[in-house]
Amino acid sequence: MLKMILRPRFTFLLSLIFMLAQPLHSDQADSENCSLCHDLASLVLMGDTGSFRNLEISSNSYRHSTHRNVICRDCHTDINTFPHPTTVQKVDCAKNCHITKPFALTGYSHVDQSEAHAISAHGKNPKYSDQKNASKPDCKYCHDNTFRNVIEDEVLAANSKHCGRCHEDAGLAGVILHVSSHSGHRSASASVKVVELCSSCHADESRMKNFDVNLTQVSGYENQFHGKALKRGMDNVANCMDCHRNHLNLPADDPNSSIHPNNIQMTCSANTYCHSNATAKFTAAAIHSKPTPSNNPIAFYVEWGFILLTAGTMAMLFAHIFLDFGRWVGDAWMRRRKQ
Repeated sequence: MLKMILRPRFTFLLSLIFMLAQPLHSDQADSENCSLCHDLASLVLMGDTGSFRNLEISSNSYRHSTHRNVICRDCHTDINTFPHPTTVQKVDCAKNCHITKPFALTGYSHVDQSEAHAISAHGKNPKYSDQKNASKPDCKYCHDNTFRNVIEDEVLAANSKHCGRCHEDAGLAGVILHVSSHSGHRSASASVKVVELCSSCHADESRMKNFDVNLTQVSGYENQFHGKALKRGMDNVANCMDCHRNHLNLPADDPNSSIHPNNIQMTCSANTYCHSNATAKFTAAAIHSKPTPSNNPIAFYVEWGFILLTAGTMAMLFAHIFLDFGRWVGDAWMRRRKQ
């Protein structure tokens, strides 16, 4: 049974305060005063096996998250008593929840994203073992606190107030602000985080060895134009999700995949900041693999040609400087001897 790492008297006093505390206004997400306990620093539970579980939810982080307008029990639907049950259900991101979908009468839900993820390369495969499926990324692996945070923008915040003149639900303005802020603030730093997130798995040999995935994909991306441009701070350059999609990332041999040979041209020209006039020959170029004499001889020999040309030019330049300096030293020495 779980035991709270708090003194008995303090626990009793905390429970009494919780029961007597007046609830916040109904228009606030924490109307049931959940933060009264969960905002405590290092709120930890210990199980029978000696494992620890951190239940601290910083109210400051909560207020600045995308889910700041969500009532806690909209997601934690099985928690109806205090103290809470020793075992609780895992939150299901795909169920209908708190906000009415903008310009519709249906409840907002992540069910579309969940269904896309289920059939994607990241979804659980019934042919795989539980251990193998467990090593695949779930919602929370990708959507950490950094990705859930709303990008603050004074102009967007001011404009979103106009939505409330007709749409009384404050949640709608929040949705519009959230979507518009992310779509209007594409930056190299955000793309770098996307690449780092995907690389945390795809460059990890221990995670990829069970899936027969080529570990050179990440290094190949970094060696190609997209990766190099991103490292140098270019904003409008393709990251992993631009080509592979964020939820419906299917294998290249799937006809519905965004990187299938029949669809790759459309993918490369989909965004205005990408290759809007991409041709079939253009999209046939390698994106991830490092050029070799066998898979891409033209790129391989052109690359090495430029390397040798640059190295040769620099070598001749330094040789010229060295010889010129030697001649200057020799002339100076001869002048001193004549004096």
